[in-house]
Amino acid sequence: MPIRLPYHFLTLFTVFVIGLVVFHFLERLAPIIPTAKTGPRRRGYFADLTATLVDGPVLGAVTKIAAAYCIMLMPMYFEVLRQWPWWGQYALFFLVNDFGRYWLHRWHHESDFLWRFHRVHHTVTDMDALSAFRMHAGEGLIKYGLLVLPFHIFGINPWVIVAYSSIDILKAFWHHANLRTYIGPLNRVFNSAELHWWHHSADGPGHRSNYGSVLSIWDRLFGTFFWPKGQWPERIGVEGMDAFPDDYAGQFASIVHTDAELASRCNAPATEATEASPQSSGGAGRRLSPSYQSEAC
Repeated sequence: MPIRLPYHFLTLFTVFVIGLVVFHFLERLAPIIPTAKTGPRRRGYFADLTATLVDGPVLGAVTKIAAAYCIMLMPMYFEVLRQWPWWGQYALFFLVNDFGRYWLHRWHHESDFLWRFHRVHHTVTDMDALSAFRMHAGEGLIKYGLLVLPFHIFGINPWVIVAYSSIDILKAFWHHANLRTYIGPLNRVFNSAELHWWHHSADGPGHRSNYGSVLSIWDRLFGTFFWPKGQWPERIGVEGMDAFPDDYAGQFASIVHTDAELASRCNAPATEATEASPQSSGGAGRRLSPSYQSEAC
């Protein structure tokens, strides 16, 4: 008997494949960092591809699609939202999800425990479109469990989740692609690649800012908005983490170690790896001395 994939899955998978191909092509036209390696030549690319396939339904791509679909298969206990018009369901889902993702993202930087999961995403040193899906499975489970599952329980139309996720996949490609784009004053409303690249900067105030997903108004409301007009960060990554594991298994297991322990395991002198509390670093998570060895762990 032939296996029939659900339309929800096929829709998201199609968006992912087409989006990845298009953005990898665009990265060749106007790169932010012309010397950076993108695509399969990039360090850790295949670990990110593995994360896409394994963690998918959670935060990215194939598994992200699967996870979302599994949630849709669960019984709806309260069908409150089923009576709402489609646009009303989408508006509610978008606003609650976007607001929730701002705070979840910020907490992943301010909490020592949550940072260990989110650190996997930030340790990419040459960003391209696929690095958007460099995620630890634990982070994806937290996000989907807290933000998507409740809506499903209350009877949201599954196509609302599909529509939102389709836009989210393309937005993630855009935010992480090595592609120079500008939206000008719209940065004050929408979170752009320009803002998100500063969030990934290895130094300066940028990595303590711009936690928003689609809307940047949350960052403006809560004092985390950072926009040096017309500028892009010089370095991407986490200070002291250039030797972070490139393989998926190493990245998955890395959460058992603090930043200082990882730096030590990567041949960085433990005495030179310093940790600052999330509070003292303004929510940036741990920062390490730039004195480290860049050999793989």
